[in-house]
Amino acid sequence: MEQATGRRRWPLVIPQDIHDAMIAQCVREAPLECCGILAGFPPFVSSIHPLRNALASEVLYDADPRDLIEAHLAFRSRGADLLAIYHSHPRSSAIPSKTDLELNFHGEVPRIIISLLGKTPELRIWRLGEASYEELEWRITPRSA
Repeated sequence: MEQATGRRRWPLVIPQDIHDAMIAQCVREAPLECCGILAGFPPFVSSIHPLRNALASEVLYDADPRDLIEAHLAFRSRGADLLAIYHSHPRSSAIPSKTDLELNFHGEVPRIIISLLGKTPELRIWRLGEASYEELEWRITPRSA
C-alpha cells in the first residue's frame, strides 16, 4: 500500500488521561479489537467515548449502534466535534490494514490505531484514503481538567 500525500492538518492534542484510558481499554478488551471515539474542539481532545465492539472479534470491529448514538449526543450537547476514531490491533502493528481501508466509512476523520503487539502499546494516527494512508502528527498534554 502506498502512503497518501495530501494537505497537512493540525496535530491532534490528546490529554495524558485520555491517552491512558484508550490504552487501558485496548488492554482490557484484548484479545478482541476494541473501538471508540474522541471528541473535542480542534485540535484539543476533551472527551473519550469507549464503544462496544458489536462483532466481538479479534480481527474486526463495528461500533455498537446504541453506544455510538449516545456518544454523539453526549459530545454534541457540549458543542464538541468528532475528532478521531480509535481501535486496537491486538495482534498486528499500528498500521492501517487492508480491511481498515476497505471499511473506511468516515472519510478523512483521523483514525487512531493502537497495537498491542509489542511489550508496550503503540499508538499511531492516520488519515485513510480508498487505497492509501497518511500518518498524522499528534502530541500528549498533561491530564485534562
